[in-house]
Parts: sequence; structure tokens; C-alpha cells
Amino acid sequence: MANVSARGKAWLAGAALSLLAAPALAEEPLKLVTASYMQVDAQLKGAQGHPNETWRLNGLKSYLAGHYDEAEMRFENAASYADKYSQHYLSLMYWYGQGMPADPVRAYIWSDLAAERGVPRLLVIREKMWEGLTPAQREQVGQLGPDYYARFGDESARPRADVEIRRFARTMTGSRIGYRNQAIDITQGGPINGSFGNATAGMLAASKQVVGSTTGDEYYADERAQALSYWQAQDAELGSGLGNVGVGPMVPARDKPPR
Repeated sequence: MANVSARGKAWLAGAALSLLAAPALAEEPLKLVTASYMQVDAQLKGAQGHPNETWRLNGLKSYLAGHYDEAEMRFENAASYADKYSQHYLSLMYWYGQGMPADPVRAYIWSDLAAERGVPRLLVIREKMWEGLTPAQREQVGQLGPDYYARFGDESARPRADVEIRRFARTMTGSRIGYRNQAIDITQGGPINGSFGNATAGMLAASKQVVGSTTGDEYYADERAQALSYWQAQDAELGSGLGNVGVGPMVPARDKPPR
């Protein structure tokens, strides 16, 4: 996931949180992102050394191509590297029954994981899902949830990602004679348009993609190459851009069988 750097390059443009409830919207398809397949694919160039980003972006490609089983698998792989965006995507897919039977229990568990770091907009969604659970479903959450946290919670998932970030840092190359300002034309690997899900699906509004060139210093900055700085930047990104919050009842998008 990209970061909000000290240089003032905000890779995530803030967007409002909107939980909509119009019955007509419930019949519209879930749309995790507003970006195109090619825009998502372009993001992979900047995800080097960060498996959470790589798996997430590949998951979005699968999702946009309609390969929902593959998207679920790739989002789970990203989630195992502490990717909160992918955990959020999985919560939406289970809640709305996108590519799988609707499962509010697993939807809530993924939502709880996504909100683990206390991001207000994700906490709102988690609590809204909890309101939609029956007492029996809430009991199931208590039974199934610990196993999910054992694999996907930050306590186990972040160290897994840290290993890869450290490996990335060890293999980085740049100028070997001290010149550090060479331009690298990359697509930054952060959240893309609609990174939190679209309003049509009754969730978070779009985030804006910024694509362009950056310098070697920025690409190999601590926020990308040092685990602690990476997570700090990620948390700042997750917490940025909070807009107005409107809360309404949430209902599954459809009861159609998975594709």
C-alpha cells in the first residue's frame, strides 16, 4: 500500500464515507473499485517487494475480470500479509454475496479484521454489519473469529510482511556513484480509484489514483523500504480522508448463485 509521504505526495486522495440504504441500490452489482482493469494492472509496477500490494492488485484484476473465486484467493493471500484493504474487500464480497453465497458471519469477521487498527470509517462499517447479525450469527463470530485472527490479524500477518519488506530493502539498487536523483517512471502501488468500495454497493466512496513519475529517493524512501515506516505510512493512509458519515441499514445485494 502506498504512503502519505513527508514530501507531501498524497497517494490516497480522501473520500467521504457513505453507507447508503436505498432498496434500488441493493440490486445493483457490487463494485469494489472505479478504476479499469488496465489502471489496476499499471499499479503493479510500484508494488515491488510488498506482497500485500501485489496480491491485492492481482485480486482486483481477477475481480474486474469476473473471476471471483480467484479474486477471493488473491485477496486472502494479501490479507495474510496484513493488507487491510483486501480484508475490507472480502468483507464486502461476503456481505453482498458477490461470487459466493452471502455469509454475514464471515463478512463481519473480515470487517473486524479490516478495522483492527481503529480506522473510524472501517469501524463504522464493522458496527453496521454487527447490527445486521442475528444472535446465532453473533455466536458464530465468537466461534470462528479467533482462527481468522490467528492467521490474518496484525500480530501474525505483519511480521510475515516484514520479512518480505526487509528482503526488498536488501535487494534495492540505485546509482553506484552517489547520484540519487535519477527519475524512475513508475506507477505508484497504492490504493486506486474506489479503493474502499463504491457508493452503489452501499459502502465507501472512491479514492483517487495518482499516477506519474517519481525520483529514486521517493521510490526507495523509508516508507517503502523500512517495515516500521511502511506500517506507519499505511496507517496514516488508512486514516486519511474521512468525510461525512451517513448510516443506514445494510442488506445483501443479491441472492444469485456465485458465478
